[in-house]
Amino acid sequence: MRRTLLRSKLKPEVFFFEFATCGGETPDSILVEGLGMFNAIYTGFLPFASVKSFVKQEFQSMFDLPVTQDWERSFDNCLNAEYALIVAPEDDFLLLNLTKKIEKANLKNLGSSSKAISVTSDKWKLYKKIKRRANVPKTSKKPFDKKFVVKPRVSCGGEGIEFSKNLSIKKGFIAQEYVEGKNISLSFIIGDEINLLSINEQLINNFKYAGAVVPFKIEPKLKKEVVEECINAIECIKGLFGYVGVDVVLSDVPYIIEVNARLTTPCVLFKDVYGINVAELLYKNYYSKVKVDAKATKQLKLVKEKSNNGFVTARGYSLVKIPVIK
Repeated sequence: MRRTLLRSKLKPEVFFFEFATCGGETPDSILVEGLGMFNAIYTGFLPFASVKSFVKQEFQSMFDLPVTQDWERSFDNCLNAEYALIVAPEDDFLLLNLTKKIEKANLKNLGSSSKAISVTSDKWKLYKKIKRRANVPKTSKKPFDKKFVVKPRVSCGGEGIEFSKNLSIKKGFIAQEYVEGKNISLSFIIGDEINLLSINEQLINNFKYAGAVVPFKIEPKLKKEVVEECINAIECIKGLFGYVGVDVVLSDVPYIIEVNARLTTPCVLFKDVYGINVAELLYKNYYSKVKVDAKATKQLKLVKEKSNNGFVTARGYSLVKIPVIK
């Protein structure tokens, strides 16, 4: 996809929407992750773009943006921008339906297409799409005779996932073989090429996201194997574009667990760790101008905790940066 970047004295106008910050209802523990992503990307856009957006009343003091009383109406009022970047949960197909709106309005989408999101939002569809090309835990609509977890087909953030307590699978859920190993995620920028941006350790507590270590230190041979496995999965899904996160469990082999066709929480550390402005990278990627050569200058641990002591706080939860001492 080769597009021409037209030079202009005017800043490009970008509609940037992050569901939790811009008005949607989420659990308080997830709200702080959304706020962290919004803050990182919004401030990243400001030096070179005009940002069109809005926020909840409680975040008015943080951002020079209008306050929304009705986020869906405010969303529709922003569909006259030139570009759009949408961050939303997969729950209730929110990310899918909001992406369809910006496509219908002919905004230049800095993220993945609705066609790709329709696959990645549904864990059963994703499994069927990638199982022949990538290592994926055995997945079924029926129970297994070995240890397995039950997952909602459509969810994010580990919500609704638990070990099976019986031998029935409710409608809208799937069974997945439990694979023990190290939880990591890989962040990619996808355009004309698939560029690795970062490998991150995932901190998981009862299947829920609790933080990350960026970057995850991995020996070269294993890194090559993991990246190739992720690319195998990515290449199965047409329309992935911009920032894409892939969740992996390192076991006897790397297993692909999720493909997230949107920003993921570790990106809030990329400016500190790599000196990278993710917002600018996504804009340039639209025009095939991107060159990813991320070299970490430090290693940071991102912890989500109940406190008011982080660099981002909301409703009693914080994101905290902790230097990793070598």
